[in-house]
Amino acid sequence: MLKKFILPCLSIFLFSACSLKMPEVKMPEFLSFGKDKNTIALEKANICQEIEDMDNKLFCYKKILNENSYAQLRMGTYSVEKKDYKKAVEYLNQAIDNKNAYANLALAFLYYKGDGVEKDIDKAFKLLSDSSNIDPTAAYQLSRFYLQGINTKVDINKGIDLLEFAASKNMLPAQKMLVRIYSEGMFLQEKNPKKAKQWEDEIKKDIKDTNFDIYKI
Repeated sequence: MLKKFILPCLSIFLFSACSLKMPEVKMPEFLSFGKDKNTIALEKANICQEIEDMDNKLFCYKKILNENSYAQLRMGTYSVEKKDYKKAVEYLNQAIDNKNAYANLALAFLYYKGDGVEKDIDKAFKLLSDSSNIDPTAAYQLSRFYLQGINTKVDINKGIDLLEFAASKNMLPAQKMLVRIYSEGMFLQEKNPKKAKQWEDEIKKDIKDTNFDIYKI
């Protein structure tokens, strides 16, 4: 990679052409321009996601399960769908242990409802809070806690900030909620036709909301 940026015969600093040979050195990982581990893991999991046959899809995920946090996340959400909550909790905790912030939402859902775990809204709130700056869906769900005062004091500004973040990532439900807030004056907010139109225009662009794809088996 380095040789692409350094011409071997360049006469800089009065060196004669080809008089300076660069030693063969391995580039440190932090200087490389390749994909990061998280991106590689997601791409591997997406290969499994694209398989249509469910048996082959599950086999694909299980082959990379021990090393891939996105496989753990999706096997967790799949287990929730199958109501195998014990397995779901196991997979989702694995993903969280491997620094996958997207698993927080699914696990928060289980704690909020008490499925497979003892109901713990405090835990659900913390899980969403810890991932809301990364995961637009978690931000959207957490906004409801602040707007409605669920397990915390009402904080309208915080709730709207979370909605704005989610909406900026093309989350359609968040965009629609902001249109209502700004056009109807919900949550004691002053009506703001300009902001309402801003989000109406975003909705009209009809850009596909892909935020939920990260969880899909």
